[in-house]
Amino acid sequence: MTVRVSKGATLYLLPDPVTCFKHASYNQLQTFHLEDGASLIVLDSFTSGRKSLGEEWQFWRYYSVNDVWVNDRRIAKDVMLLEQEKEEEVNNSRWKGVLPVRTLADRLAPYSCYATAILYGPAMRETLLDVSRRCDKISVFKQASPPPLLWSFSWVGSGREGGVIRVAAMDTEGVRNFRKAFP
Repeated sequence: MTVRVSKGATLYLLPDPVTCFKHASYNQLQTFHLEDGASLIVLDSFTSGRKSLGEEWQFWRYYSVNDVWVNDRRIAKDVMLLEQEKEEEVNNSRWKGVLPVRTLADRLAPYSCYATAILYGPAMRETLLDVSRRCDKISVFKQASPPPLLWSFSWVGSGREGGVIRVAAMDTEGVRNFRKAFP
């Protein structure tokens, strides 16, 4: 998908998370071209699969690219690639005998919903400042068990015109509740 956002316009792309079925191979390429003064929020999220059918982390591949441009300047490119490791690939690599084959569940559990939000432009300014203030208050300490939700924030753009929020939650509802916390 390629989208153009005109000066003064705002694009809100907030779909439900992608939920892959067993053995699925999912590809998504999204490019956003913004004029000066345009704004956007793009949410890209995925789940571990169809849990109720026993298909948690059973997909083969998930590939998603979100590329954001303002005029001819790239301000963000987010790429997520998840693939099941194949035993023959590990055994034929320099890691043979050193590293075990690890499934997606091994690598991504205990979280089952991941989200990335890219925000940019004047319409997102107050939200970006709010998220930044909340992030500055976070203290990270060693914990005995994983918290139910993790999140981070990074500024993008030369003048802090945009930001990227990443979230990992135990379930889809955790990401939804996090999303509702920001107006």
